[in-house]
Amino acid sequence: MKLRRRADSLRLAPRYHEPDWWLLAVLLALVMFGTLMIYSASMPDTAGLPGANPFAQLAQQFMFVGIGLAGLLLAMRIDYHRYAPLAFPAMLGVLALLAAVIFVPGLGTSVYGAKRWIVVGPLSIQPSEIAKPILILYLATWLVSKRERVRSWTHGLAQFGVIICALVGLVMLQPDLGTSVLLTTVGGAMFFVAGAELVQFASVVVAGAVGVLTLALSASYRRERLLVFLNPDADVRNLGWQLYQARLAMGSGGLLGLGLGASRSKFTWLPAAHNDAIFAVIGEELGLAGCAALLLLFGVLGYRGYRAALRAPDALGTLLAVGVTTWLIFQAAYNIGGITLAIPFTGIPLPFISSGGTALVVAMTSVGVLLNVSRQTQTAVERAPLRRAAADAEALALANGVRYGLAAYIWTTDLARAHNFGADR
Repeated sequence: MKLRRRADSLRLAPRYHEPDWWLLAVLLALVMFGTLMIYSASMPDTAGLPGANPFAQLAQQFMFVGIGLAGLLLAMRIDYHRYAPLAFPAMLGVLALLAAVIFVPGLGTSVYGAKRWIVVGPLSIQPSEIAKPILILYLATWLVSKRERVRSWTHGLAQFGVIICALVGLVMLQPDLGTSVLLTTVGGAMFFVAGAELVQFASVVVAGAVGVLTLALSASYRRERLLVFLNPDADVRNLGWQLYQARLAMGSGGLLGLGLGASRSKFTWLPAAHNDAIFAVIGEELGLAGCAALLLLFGVLGYRGYRAALRAPDALGTLLAVGVTTWLIFQAAYNIGGITLAIPFTGIPLPFISSGGTALVVAMTSVGVLLNVSRQTQTAVERAPLRRAAADAEALALANGVRYGLAAYIWTTDLARAHNFGADR
């Protein structure tokens, strides 16, 4: 017990330093790039309309960027440990919002058959976007509180499944398969890093795959999307129109693109050009070079985010960093993969790039939390006493990397040893 108390005492007083400036710089670059491309892609919405303000969309985007920057700076300064007591009420609140959108008459607004928005005056709020960081916060605090019981089938896997199913079930009633897949992906990654057994993690993957396939086949329009993915040229005038036009747009961009603002596809040919399909506009206007630059920015974001997770001072910081980074990187991968037909198209937006006020503000604020974790990261020398204390307390997570010989588990074991998931605050 004395050794365990010593291990806990090593992480009681956060030591702040400068945030990860590379992470902040990449975020700002993505936001500025997204603002520029939203303005370019939305130009046809006002072209030819008498009295229309061509800068209306840009002004609205600047407003959301300003709100997002305020949230980022505030979250960067608040110690992430202070969020833990808010996790449960926040989860109840987001579940209530998701249910209200669906079941409260006159509250939810339908767009293209999906009921996902609450309109408040000139603004619209999308609760499913708020659900992403709330799930991360709740799972992080819940997994830390479980300690070694996370490897239990009843207290770990079964309860984890209930949490994910409750949230995903409400999201699917909207319906929103893309967000449901993303929430499951983020939850599974956090469960994996928290020390779940390989068999448990495999069970989550299999159950998730079966669930996604079942949901994809349960509605006619989702089955049609799957058929378009399997045979994209079968019906290019109807079901495959958007993806066909996206391919034409990207193909016409070539290596360097047609030039900023010179896209032809965005003029009524490419549906949702400033939203789900904005990557195709980027490919047409900036070419392969522009697409590669965007992928590089997301790659750096992922590297710096997981680096902060690896060096976080405790399990809570690690899980928060893993959750936020996995969310942003996989959402980008799902959007780009769908537009390029690498995976079935789900209609999920591209983080920081697609239009959407709620999504941008929530994502920027969440990166602020990630930056706060980066302000408290530790070097290998600073983590060494914690590892020794954790080993003496015999509370190390299972050495999955040694047992199974998987490279990913080597990283997970290092996290578990550095932060002693079983004895965190």
